[in-house]
Amino acid sequence: MTTIIFVFFISFLAALLLCPIVSRVAIRLNIIDTPSERKMHKDITPRIGGVALILSFALPLVLLPLNKIMFRDLFAGDQRLPFLVTGMLLVFAIGLWDDIRRLPAWLKFAGQAICALIAFLGGIKITVISFPFTDGIHLGYFSLPFTLFWFVLVINAINLIDGLDGLAAGISLFVSITMLFICLYSNKLFVAIAFAALSGSLIGFLRYNFNPASIFMGDSGSYFLGYLLASLSIMGSIKGQVATAMLIPVIALGIPLVDALWSPIRRFVLGKKMFQPDSGHLHHTLIKLGYTQRRAVLIIYGFTIVLGIFAAMLVHARDETAALILMVIGLGVIFLGRYVGVMDYFDTHRITRWMKDLSDESGLSHERRSFLGHQLTISKAADINQFWDAVCAALDYLEFDHAELVLYEKKLQASGTGALGKEIKRQKDIEGQVNAYFDQPVSSFTWHRDEAMEDSWLSQKGLLKVEQPLLYTENDVLRHFGTLYLAKDIHRDAAGHYTLKRIEHLRRVMSSTLEAMYERFTVEG
Repeated sequence: MTTIIFVFFISFLAALLLCPIVSRVAIRLNIIDTPSERKMHKDITPRIGGVALILSFALPLVLLPLNKIMFRDLFAGDQRLPFLVTGMLLVFAIGLWDDIRRLPAWLKFAGQAICALIAFLGGIKITVISFPFTDGIHLGYFSLPFTLFWFVLVINAINLIDGLDGLAAGISLFVSITMLFICLYSNKLFVAIAFAALSGSLIGFLRYNFNPASIFMGDSGSYFLGYLLASLSIMGSIKGQVATAMLIPVIALGIPLVDALWSPIRRFVLGKKMFQPDSGHLHHTLIKLGYTQRRAVLIIYGFTIVLGIFAAMLVHARDETAALILMVIGLGVIFLGRYVGVMDYFDTHRITRWMKDLSDESGLSHERRSFLGHQLTISKAADINQFWDAVCAALDYLEFDHAELVLYEKKLQASGTGALGKEIKRQKDIEGQVNAYFDQPVSSFTWHRDEAMEDSWLSQKGLLKVEQPLLYTENDVLRHFGTLYLAKDIHRDAAGHYTLKRIEHLRRVMSSTLEAMYERFTVEG
């Protein structure tokens, strides 16, 4: 215990002393974070606080080997230590380089995966996933992907949650303290000392990082924290405790993990790039609800502390108790999600609509398969009359009331010259012959769902009107065959959810079929 206290206070004092020094160096080197619409801070702030974090974390651990007996008992016997240090330094370097020069997302993910692979090769790996009422699932060959996923998930979870002053550092602190006591209970002394050093450095760092922050940890700090939490949680897992081997760190890290998993899903739902930064994270949502930065951070702190208490309780829990605790935690997370609005997209109506959209896109729905039959009939038309009859049948299926197809001289455009220009000239030379294939230079076809319908009907209000140009592009050549005009009385029959999508499908098959007729006549001619 004396060693734990010594390590804690050395790292704490080191962080207090190093943060102002690192801050001045960052300002001198212009490694600063400037305010923007997406960011919460209003002033220019140094962003390489991760340097102070890693130095203050490492200092007491470097001093401990001076005691040869302690070094032999705690460090020399663990062959995983060199791999842990190598991965930690590499991921820190990747984050620091990103703070200074900015790296593309794919390169950062690749670097994180390499660091995780180093840990895996050193024996820091997930081999069993335990659940209540089971003896656990041995991963075997899946140990590698699960371990890589765990590292990348935790690293990016800490990185994503680092959006408010003191938020990532505070959450990491509470998780570290939770794991410190759990490792002490299970006699994991080396891992406990590492968590003590991390806790001390985080408390010292929070002196300067809590709102209003005078220094940010940056990607160097968040990557370093995420890597350490991911690796130390594996090393400190209680293998003999049923259903808690990896469950304890997962619960303790519940807030950042949920946010990291939810973010790409939310962006996918909203049609954004899945890994593009946005302002939809949990802390941003709390700010939008009217909370100040400090209040939002304290709320998330509170949830993290509660989750840490639950995680510690699992050490003593039996299977049934663990299952009950998990249910309570799950309900709490759902309640929190609904409270802050992140679960709005998961009500029954939206889930049903998504399932229908998925079924339609995959071609499994009856409506999609029926319309596909009409598309096939159109594509197999032997002449223009069969073509128009098939189009009318498809429009009748969609319950449109009026259609007019106008075919006119094809206008060819191209973005190239040379051989392509000669091809355009050749196509224009036979345009007169092609127009003759369509009976007359300008052909027009009209269809009414109700034969008694008068032309004046088109001037009334309440009609859905669609104009679709029939275009076909191939090898930079654009052919414009004509235009399809459609009208539907939405007073009588409302447009269906997929009506406009079906019309686009119809336009494509009409254009490709006309192109096939054009090519067939050209070859035959």
